[in-house]
Amino acid sequence: MVQRLLMLSDFSRIVFLLPLLQGLEISDPGRVVYRETKISAVVEHEVTLPCGTTLPDVYIWSFTQPGTDTIRAVVYNFGKGPKLQHLAQDLGDLDVDQNSSSLSTKNLLVAAEGLYTCQALYDSVEGAKLYYYYVRLRVLVPVSKPFVLLSNSSAVEGLQFWMRCGLENGTEPITYTWEQESRSGLVTTLAETNSSLINIFWVTRNHTGWYRCLARNEVNQQYSDQIWLDVLFGPDLPQVEVTAYSTTDEGYSALEKGSVSLICQASSNPSSQYSWFYNNSEIYSGPQLTISNILRVNAGDYSCLAQNTYLNTRSRKSITLTVYYPPDTPPTCSIFPANNYTDLALYCSWEGGYPPATLKWSPNVNEGRDKSLGFSTFTQIQSGSDTANNSVFTCSGSYVALNVTQSCSTRTWLPYREPQFSANPSQNNEYLTLSCSWEGGFPRPLLWWVSSSEDIQGTANESSSTLVLQSSANYSGKTFVCHAKHPLNKENKKCVLKLGKKI
Repeated sequence: MVQRLLMLSDFSRIVFLLPLLQGLEISDPGRVVYRETKISAVVEHEVTLPCGTTLPDVYIWSFTQPGTDTIRAVVYNFGKGPKLQHLAQDLGDLDVDQNSSSLSTKNLLVAAEGLYTCQALYDSVEGAKLYYYYVRLRVLVPVSKPFVLLSNSSAVEGLQFWMRCGLENGTEPITYTWEQESRSGLVTTLAETNSSLINIFWVTRNHTGWYRCLARNEVNQQYSDQIWLDVLFGPDLPQVEVTAYSTTDEGYSALEKGSVSLICQASSNPSSQYSWFYNNSEIYSGPQLTISNILRVNAGDYSCLAQNTYLNTRSRKSITLTVYYPPDTPPTCSIFPANNYTDLALYCSWEGGYPPATLKWSPNVNEGRDKSLGFSTFTQIQSGSDTANNSVFTCSGSYVALNVTQSCSTRTWLPYREPQFSANPSQNNEYLTLSCSWEGGFPRPLLWWVSSSEDIQGTANESSSTLVLQSSANYSGKTFVCHAKHPLNKENKKCVLKLGKKI
């Protein structure tokens, strides 16, 4: 059955053949062959779109722009040679292969992307054959050199920040790789993503450095130039370094009339501005405060205030500085009787100075300190009976503010002579004065009078004791004893005086 070809249709696409084709007969209209090809090519490069392997007797190339159903003719050949349409120039200066009807260009344009349809008619002994060659051309655009866009010229620690890898051209899909180079030159991969935008939700100072992005598609890859990201932060809590004598539980200590430097450092970007306060009064601006001749009146609380003037933030650190100063005079030693004149109390004091000095007695080594008195004191009890006459004891004083040890010595000794006593009546014999003395010794001995009934008469005194008796018959034949006691003697010395029958 012979059918005259009036038009050819491909689904919704209709291409009307020119009237010259109306004389061509097709023996079997069902013998229509369809071929589909997908080709990808790079813009501004060469590409060839095939229309079979042999030259058709009649062919028409048409173009459909993506997203539309409009079919527009590009070139046709009805047996008298190819005829390019005006559209061919818009698609990249197209040309036709005279031997195969393939469509080619040496300078592919982006606008050439779309569906190309070649309707080819072949006249054979079996009759005409109709072929549809569909060529879907994808025009690939290389990624251009990317550039980095920042949400701000600088980032602030603790806040959010974003960076974008900008591109002018490039065919999707595009992948993005972000690289960071630290100050030390260490390069790390920060992220690999399909998005050109990267968000840093919590910026830290470690994000400071050089950044660049790599954009990549199936055609090529390109690096951006490096861009510096400056992270603003701080100031951190200041660290105060003190060139002082030593550290204490309360802070730092320095020697009076010495030189003390207080150095303040607080990490910050931009760099911190520093102010020093003494007992809450500002005294100096700068990171290092030096007191070349510190005095005891300079002791107290020192504070360093660090300020980031760009961020309007600040932090503060306080320390306590104690000034050590030595006593004005050397230590002093003394010996006192103790435990009712049976023992010796070795007493050493070193008045003034801060902190209190450390004292010790020798030959026995003990240490003591009494801070409540405002100066150092140390009392050592020495057994009187175990101490030899003319024993020397030395008190040594050490003080953190002095490089040398100062000392004092004291000696304990018995009086050279025995106790002396006497009885002297008054001129009219109204009174009788009993005297007893034991001169010398250190510490001095204690003397007192006792009656025959063992009652203490009068008061006890050091070195001498005097008892005044009124003339009375009651004292006739009475005995009075003078007791003399010294820590170096185990037993008391006694002087006995017995009164006569009459006074």
